[in-house]
Amino acid sequence: MAGVKRVPAGAVLMVAVFLAGLNMRPLLTSVSALLLDLQSALGLSATLAGSLVALPTLFFGIFSMVTPLLLRFMDVRAVIVSSMLLLALGSALRATLGSAGLFAGMFIASVGISFVAVLAPAVAKQAFPQRIGFVMGAYTTSFCLGASMGAGLTAPMAHWFGGDWRLGLAAWAAPALLGALWWLGTRSVALSDRPEAVGAAPSIPARALWRDPLAWQVTLFMGLQSGLGQSLVGWMPVMLIDRGLSAVQAGMALSGTLLAQLLPNLVVPWMAARARDQRALAGLIVAFYVVGTLGLLYAPVASLWLWVVLCGLGMGGAFSMGLSFVVLRTRTSAHATALSSMSQGVGYTIAAAGPFLVGLLYDGSGGWHSTALLFGAIGLIVLWAALMAGRDRYVLSGRPA
Repeated sequence: MAGVKRVPAGAVLMVAVFLAGLNMRPLLTSVSALLLDLQSALGLSATLAGSLVALPTLFFGIFSMVTPLLLRFMDVRAVIVSSMLLLALGSALRATLGSAGLFAGMFIASVGISFVAVLAPAVAKQAFPQRIGFVMGAYTTSFCLGASMGAGLTAPMAHWFGGDWRLGLAAWAAPALLGALWWLGTRSVALSDRPEAVGAAPSIPARALWRDPLAWQVTLFMGLQSGLGQSLVGWMPVMLIDRGLSAVQAGMALSGTLLAQLLPNLVVPWMAARARDQRALAGLIVAFYVVGTLGLLYAPVASLWLWVVLCGLGMGGAFSMGLSFVVLRTRTSAHATALSSMSQGVGYTIAAAGPFLVGLLYDGSGGWHSTALLFGAIGLIVLWAALMAGRDRYVLSGRPA
């Protein structure tokens, strides 16, 4: 029986990591798919509607930074299972109590996502050190797949439920429950709970990482590319509706952008793990991202799907590169957890401003020119951060691994 357990153990844990990633983005993209319905039903302004994407991202930032503290009281598996249950609870709560339930559910679900998002890459680095490129590719692909499912399936599900947006949102509690149950089933899989293996090792002073320039470059890249991504996920349907597309066509375009991330999510971590220097790859990805985004705003509508695909390639590549930097710029799983907490904590706090600023600019100007200028400026800073973070270096390189 022992031999039977050893054979599937890696596969069981691999599926667990995949399910964790699958549940990380439907919370946001399901709201984006119904944003106009929510505005109409709940009387939300464009700025307040933008906060439905901005606030969860802000919560990701705040709670990502406290994740290592939880490992002093709970093992990593217990944190992930509890977090997936919070995600399920929050997803269901969005369908109750009107706008109060919507925002409360977003908060609770965001807390659960924050903890899982920090710990999953560290678990992958510890459990699959020789296959980290493949495993991170699968993990980031699951992010993309979940985001696309949230964008493409939420409105049809609401239609199946008689046009009730509440049930369309609540349906996403089901995959979160499945993820929690699967992680419970990994109890037979060897997974060290020692802080120095998965969590924040006591020998790593937090101030040392926060004074490390490379750590800040990774964090800046993670935060600003996330800000672009969250803004597009939240506002792309509205942008395209303003350009003359129907709500269904705009939702399909968003879903297409998210599906186009599948290829870079699979390939970029694999390529990055095999290169000592990722600057050229990261620079090309950022160029795709910015050009594709501006094409969505200004190129002829007849060429829309070219820019949908280009934007998706850039978005998926930037996201997977950001997570890859976390494991490639660190020597140990403990360092990876610390950098993951910092880059996602600070990064998502920065990213939270993106959708909110887009809402403010749209409310103030009634158009998208100011948003295009914002995206272009952010793109230049992301390019600089990519070129700096892509160098062959480690955080805390002057300290023992």
